[in-house]
Amino acid sequence: MDFETIARNNHRNGMNCATAVYSALAEINTNKTTPPMPRSEGGKCGTVLAAEQILREMGKSQDTIDALDKQFTEQFGSLKCSELRGMLRNKCNDYVGTAASMVAEMIEK
Repeated sequence: MDFETIARNNHRNGMNCATAVYSALAEINTNKTTPPMPRSEGGKCGTVLAAEQILREMGKSQDTIDALDKQFTEQFGSLKCSELRGMLRNKCNDYVGTAASMVAEMIEK
């Protein structure tokens, strides 16, 4: 399943970034609760918060979550929403799609 495309479409259809990622992976996350609120933890991007929550709910280790944060930061330069939105080279929909893809990869490992 192409979780990246599902997440991007969710976002284009009006879901906020966190909900778009969280909902895209809901089918494989059997322990799902509710998506986090964007910027609810120190201004962190909602896509990252959702990705981290999914990994936690699926029993992944803190090392896996740290690896996600590192990979996202290496690709986009920050985990903070205000900094990401200020970077004109990327768009929120790119963050949404990439986060969903990263989580799907990490779940398969």
